[in-house]
Amino acid sequence: MIFMKNEIANNDIVHTSTQQSVTGSSHRVAGRDYIEHLNVTDIDFILMTEPKDNLDARAIVNERFFKYRFKFHANEVVREKLIDFQNTFELTDVEIKTLYSVGLIHPKYNELTIKSSRSVFYLGWIFTAIITLYFLLLIYAFVCSSHQTGLAGITVLSSSLIYVGVMWLIDKRCLQPSRLLRNKQIYQPITL
Repeated sequence: MIFMKNEIANNDIVHTSTQQSVTGSSHRVAGRDYIEHLNVTDIDFILMTEPKDNLDARAIVNERFFKYRFKFHANEVVREKLIDFQNTFELTDVEIKTLYSVGLIHPKYNELTIKSSRSVFYLGWIFTAIITLYFLLLIYAFVCSSHQTGLAGITVLSSSLIYVGVMWLIDKRCLQPSRLLRNKQIYQPITL
């Protein structure tokens, strides 16, 4: 909120104009010599401050804004369908990006398909089982070894860190998208 008061001095007489209070975020003329402009050059600022309805309208009409927001290109028809899908199932931008990067959202010429892939989910659990078994065998070999050295301890520690990183990646790329679709009750492919 900006408060302003214009004072014009003329031959030792001070003329005071009305006090104006300026609020809001759009361009407007607030008074005689005062014009306020909203000049935002940072797209991240727009994404953080604009209401979701305004972001959706911008994303539908502006392909570059849509690309920056969702990280993929689509024509106007598909952009509108994706925004409708996002609002219908109350998904966040990050969730849409994750579903697209995993390959569960397929934009085509004038069609948008959302697939609920059980194979991605099962593949995630198979990777989890294999990597966990390998890690447990590594820990067992370390505990049961007759001579434990400092190098073996560093090896187990680094293997533990790698295990945590790989498990995070498997969860992020395989298990989380499948859980998300299951929580939103999307069990069958949707074509919009």
